[in-house]
Amino acid sequence: VTAQTSWEGLWMNCVVQSTGQMQCKVYDSLLALPQDLQAARALIVVCIIVAALGMLLSVVGGKCTNCMEDETVKAKTMIGAGVVFIIAALLAMVPISWTAHNVIRDFYNPLVVAGQKREMGAA
Repeated sequence: VTAQTSWEGLWMNCVVQSTGQMQCKVYDSLLALPQDLQAARALIVVCIIVAALGMLLSVVGGKCTNCMEDETVKAKTMIGAGVVFIIAALLAMVPISWTAHNVIRDFYNPLVVAGQKREMGAA
């Protein structure tokens, strides 16, 4: 008898056997995914883009760079970079919280079969 653990992530799902063998499969179609997973993938991609913009702003507005001469403009650029990082963090927190809510809701739902109940994990 071999036990297995199943991981469901944003980009692929994996099954790990008790023997240590792991098999991962990328999702076949974007349209076949549930709407919450589609939204989570989109929000994470937007989060990465926004965070890259924040990183660029923080480099430009850094005290050790000469991209801008005026110190007040540098300070405002750094404040803008901080705001952009906060927006990126919120964009990441939305799908994480949404997925956690769905997992916890299904775990305590008596109508969900025990074999289909998911737990919070590394994926």
